[in-house]
Amino acid sequence: MTTIRSVKTQTYQIVFWQLMLIMGLAVVIFLLRGLQSGLSALLGGLAYWLATLFFVWRVFRRASVKNGRQFIVSFLAGEVGKLVLSGIFFVLIVKYLPVSPVSEMIGFVGAIIAFWIASVIFFIRHPGVTL
Repeated sequence: MTTIRSVKTQTYQIVFWQLMLIMGLAVVIFLLRGLQSGLSALLGGLAYWLATLFFVWRVFRRASVKNGRQFIVSFLAGEVGKLVLSGIFFVLIVKYLPVSPVSEMIGFVGAIIAFWIASVIFFIRHPGVTL
């Protein structure tokens, strides 16, 4: 039986691996394009990753399997918050930090893709896990 605690743990594992993939992408861009591009990609990835972390925290803050409606409301509010936060972080980085906008966008999109890659890898490695 899947409990909310086990789903929460599994979700945070996916978010952790998303961060590792973001950092790997930033290192690759650093090696190919230099320090500013590498840091820009890292910041772009972190803009999305921090918003995802907020989303996960928001969903599981008071979530309960017994109260499905509360879980759905928390999920939707977390998703709205994630979209707003990621957009704000992205704009603030471009506006106030000396970044390469293209590299930042690559990091941002890379973070979105990294979430899905981390999720697929997690479910391949844990075939019995169902959410």
